[in-house]
Amino acid sequence: MAAAELLPSVVDPDEAIADRRARLQLVGDRVAPMALARERTLPLLDELTGLFPEGLRRGSTVSVAGSGSTALALAVAAAASTAGSWVAVVGDPDLGLAAAEEVGVALERVLVVDPEASSWSSAVAALVGAVDIVLVAPRHRVRDAEARRLSARLRERGSVLVCTNGRWPSGADVQLEVMESEWSGLGCGHGVLQSRRVTVSGGGRGASARPRSADLLLPGPLGRPELVHIEAPALVAQG
Repeated sequence: MAAAELLPSVVDPDEAIADRRARLQLVGDRVAPMALARERTLPLLDELTGLFPEGLRRGSTVSVAGSGSTALALAVAAAASTAGSWVAVVGDPDLGLAAAEEVGVALERVLVVDPEASSWSSAVAALVGAVDIVLVAPRHRVRDAEARRLSARLRERGSVLVCTNGRWPSGADVQLEVMESEWSGLGCGHGVLQSRRVTVSGGGRGASARPRSADLLLPGPLGRPELVHIEAPALVAQG
């Protein structure tokens, strides 16, 4: 046996990164969205429509902040997923897939990608246009130049980017924040968590700049979000 055959093979880091990008692009090509370009919005759960004045508009960015932001981001993607759209999760390998399924996400159309920080932007760019919704949880500071390039690609390709930790440079088109969060179901040392009541406030740019809010169970007793209907105070007749 030749001596060269006994030596361990050395992998060029640049070649390894290029190979990962190529494989990611191949996956993206295979799951490319089938929706027509004239469809300007993606489906939303009825419980969330009040938070999106223009609907879940293609080419837009959505930031979600506060306690329960991941659950809210999954709820944003749920209706599109069940309608046939692919969803990519970037940078959150510990995502609770059981919770995602309960909220309504179709797991058979979910990609989970965990790139290194150095290739994060390239991975997201490869997925934009290949899938309809890209959920990102960046563990590093996204540079303004990165955000501008990705936003331009989103507008060109028609995907929606949802940032689950609320840190999107220059502000997202739709900005949601969980302001209050309270779990129910636990008693004094007993019981199980059944649902969480949250108040979500909304802002953003353009038509989404109008302040708005919604009270939700996220999750509800069955896992899916539920609107909390607040009764108006009764009017007291003046004698």
